[in-house]
Order: sequence, then C-alpha cells, then structure tokens
Amino acid sequence: MQKPRILIIDDFEPLLEEVVEFLSMEGYITLAAKDGAEGIQMALQHTPDLIICDIEMPKLDGYEVFRSLEQIPATSGIPFIFLTARAQPEDFRTGLRMGVDDYLTKPFELDELVLTVVKRLEKNQKIRLSGETKFKALINNPLVGVYIYQDNKFILVNNKLLQIIGYSKFELNRTKLKDIFLGDKESIINELCMCLKGIHDSIQLKVSIISGNKKALFLELFGKSIMFDNKKSIIGSIVDITSNNVHTKQKQAGVGAVELDEVIKYLISLEKEDIAEQIINVRQLMSFDSNSESDRIKNRIKLTKRELQILKLICQGFTNSEIAENLFISSRTVDNHRANLLAKTETRNTASLVAFAIFNKFVKMS
Repeated sequence: MQKPRILIIDDFEPLLEEVVEFLSMEGYITLAAKDGAEGIQMALQHTPDLIICDIEMPKLDGYEVFRSLEQIPATSGIPFIFLTARAQPEDFRTGLRMGVDDYLTKPFELDELVLTVVKRLEKNQKIRLSGETKFKALINNPLVGVYIYQDNKFILVNNKLLQIIGYSKFELNRTKLKDIFLGDKESIINELCMCLKGIHDSIQLKVSIISGNKKALFLELFGKSIMFDNKKSIIGSIVDITSNNVHTKQKQAGVGAVELDEVIKYLISLEKEDIAEQIINVRQLMSFDSNSESDRIKNRIKLTKRELQILKLICQGFTNSEIAENLFISSRTVDNHRANLLAKTETRNTASLVAFAIFNKFVKMS
C-alpha cells in the first residue's frame, strides 16, 4: 500500500524543516513548500493526501491557499490542517466556516501533530471506502453504461457500456480514442483533457462513434472530475441516443438528414471511415430544416443521367477506379464527371458533395 503524501506549506523554514523531518521519520512521504504560491503549485502537481498550511504568510496567506484549492475539483477534497499563532475563537470560526478540517496552535508538540494527521487521514479513508462502496454499486448497474477515464484512456468500463459500444474490454484497451470517435475528434479529446486536469468540473458531450461491429452510433457522454487511485480521472456514463437522433431528425427535417445518417452507417460498414468522418463534419455545418429549399435547389441544378449514376456510386463510397469499372467507362471520364458535379453543386470535396446530394434528394439510398 502506498504511503500517504503530506504537503507542508510554511514560510518559516526552521519549522518547515522540523515538521518535514519528523513526519518523514513517521513513515509519511513529505512535500515542502516555502510559500502559498509554491504550495498551490505542488498540490496541483502531486495531489497529496493531506495538507498542513500556515495561515500567516506574505503575499498569499493560508486562507487564500485554501480558497484556491477548494475551487479546483482535483484538490477540493484534500484534508486541510491550519497552523496558526492566533488563538482567538473568531480565528477558529473563520477557518471552520470555510471548511478547514482542523487547527493546530503554535507552538505545538510534534506528537500532537502526528495524532491530528492520523485522525484526519483515517477519517478521509472512511469517506473513500464509503465512496468505493457506492461506486461498485454504480459500476455494476446493468442499466447504465459507466466508465472511468484516466491517462487518456478508459481504464474501467462496465458490461452495459461494452454492450452499447460493441467492444470487448480487450478490444477497447487496444483501440485509440481517435480511432473510435468520428467528427471533430480533437475537440472531443480536448474537452476530456480539460475535465481530466480539473479545469472543468464536469462535461456533457454528444458524440458519434464507430462501434465494434462497424456501425455508426450517436451517444451522449457525461463525466465528472474525480481522484481515483490517487490519479486525476473522470467518472461518467454513456447513453445511446441513436434512435432518438433519427426520430428527432425525422420529425424536424424529413428524410434528408436521416438518409445522411444511413449513408454514414453504410460507409462505416464498408470500412470507409475516412469518408464517413468527413460527412459527419459537413453535416454539423448544415441545417436540416427546409424541404422547400432542397426542392428549389434540385430544380435549379440539372444533372445528366450519367452524372446521377456516378453521384449515387460516389455516395456509396466507390472510388473513381471502382466507378469506372462498374459503369464500363474510363477513369478519366469519371474524373471529368466528378469535376462537373463539384462545379454544378458548388461543393469543394467528396464529403460535401455526398452531404449535398443526400440532403437535397438527388440520390435516394435504399
């Protein structure tokens, strides 16, 4: 079992050195900071099990150190003991109202310090054990997909979550997050990192992923910053909203958006995730709320029969050479038709072209 880490913050070096040496001899891992700013930095870097802090320090006093650490999820639950030369009742009440765990009045006996440290660590351990019991009940919940995210990966997931995303634990451990998420991967991973670092207390994201059985899923991800095994982590749940996503789009927009989702799923089933991902990015910029607008565009843009044939094959994920082989024409001819399609639809790339074609009903995927 890892020994508890104790951070001591005091600007009076003789006392700081004495306390550090004594607690080290008692078997604790000690960290020393000579002022409040350094103390906050070390608390964030090492996440100690307990903090002992002097109140009267220049620049940043003990009260300010406590308030700063209380506002950060990763450090807000650390037991905190004040050292003070003040012995007035009002001074004690100030700290207790703030939420400080204990006080020691200077001068104090080192044995008294150890007893206070032991008492606070034991109390915190009981709180942790209670939390672990509740956590086990949560992680074993057969109705909710639960995870713990740590060191930029999912270190713990329950069976319900595996069932939702279609991966085994072994497959999930070997798969990088960037290979699971679709759409704006960098933004999603950045949000997780911000929560992991404690910059955000919680997150709520709607994401698209590739399931283990090559299907596009639309999920809602919830998470909260916690400490787990003495490491900054996120605990949260994942809910499958795929059916809700389709139902909402059917209600709001007709077939365009729904068929676009079907194209995404189809491309993923063909292992053409790169094209599917581009379409998801384009879809996020499009509005699916006007059937009359798509009819107007369809009447304005006239496509030949051959262009429609090629457009449908493009929407199905065929490459130029595959289209040429399928229609018994040259690749150069396909290139020319693709260029004409991009020009007529005023789109820049394949993903934009596919999204445009499906949304405006030039192609109906069956």
